[in-house]
Amino acid sequence: MVSRREFLRLTVLAGGALIASRCGAFPRLFLDQTGPTLKADLLPKFTDPLVIPPAMPPVSTDGEFDYFEIAVRQFQQQILPAGQPKTTVWGYGAVNAPETFNYPSFTIEATAGRPTRVKWINDLVDAQGNFLPHLLPVDPSLHWANPEGPETDIRPTFKSTPKPYRGPVPMVTHVHGAHAHEESDGYAEAWFLPAAKNLGKYIPRGKWYETFKNKFKQHHGVDWEPGSATYQYPNDQRAATLWYHDHALGATRLNVYAGPAGFYLLRGGEGDLQDGSLPGPAPALGDAPDTRYYEIPLAIQDRSFNEDGSLFYPSTREFFDGYNQQFVPGTDVPPIWNPEFFGTTMLV
Repeated sequence: MVSRREFLRLTVLAGGALIASRCGAFPRLFLDQTGPTLKADLLPKFTDPLVIPPAMPPVSTDGEFDYFEIAVRQFQQQILPAGQPKTTVWGYGAVNAPETFNYPSFTIEATAGRPTRVKWINDLVDAQGNFLPHLLPVDPSLHWANPEGPETDIRPTFKSTPKPYRGPVPMVTHVHGAHAHEESDGYAEAWFLPAAKNLGKYIPRGKWYETFKNKFKQHHGVDWEPGSATYQYPNDQRAATLWYHDHALGATRLNVYAGPAGFYLLRGGEGDLQDGSLPGPAPALGDAPDTRYYEIPLAIQDRSFNEDGSLFYPSTREFFDGYNQQFVPGTDVPPIWNPEFFGTTMLV
């Protein structure tokens, strides 16, 4: 069985061979195409313990809601099997517990009928407080956040082929499947940049950020600080396995691929098993390292890697279908973005 990409390659090359036999020239397709340098089939499998995400520690659980302060940061982690290089990734973690920054991110434990309030912080800055560029190639010719301006949340126009965007990364967190008012939903155009020292020309927030900031302050009396947004989730729904992740316009695929995502488990209320049917326990704060769990949430993701441990993601449209023409204004074929992508390595 051949992969879809290999099928396309063989199909194009077969067509090219026919052309070559008629005109004496071979088409220049796939000659510049690059892929991940780490061969997934050579990696040892099932050698490391399964990752069981612990609970995210809250700032407080008294009063009318559980309160968290959660940031997204860049760090290195052993993603590949032991003996392979570490991987630079992004992940969420509790600001008051630096050891919790992890990929996958720790689990937010929520209770049905009791609100959860989270201050989400974009902390993608270096040790000097300057912004970090994206780990992956960002195509600025799409309809996307566009912090470079002069207008955000549009599809910019270019007179020639643009280079990948290397500015500060827009982020906004969405809890997938959660009931939420619009100001707390992680709206794609309500993204925000980190409160970096060197933002300079970059526009720090999306078109809807100020609207939802004002609405949240009106409803809850809380202002949003630069580089952050505070949301509240009423948890007025059935027990559910939800998850939280970035939702920035035109960059979600890249931001989530870089790592920031985690479970949001809503317990109690309708649909929950309250009769002791589950043997338990679920992962919780303060568990001993040798705790034996019977509730284990699993997330399955595909990724590709390079030999130095870095994440691989295609930097040209040519990776998908061999299209390597220069960008033409008004065309529907962006130079970097790929219509679909499948990683070579399955992570659980």
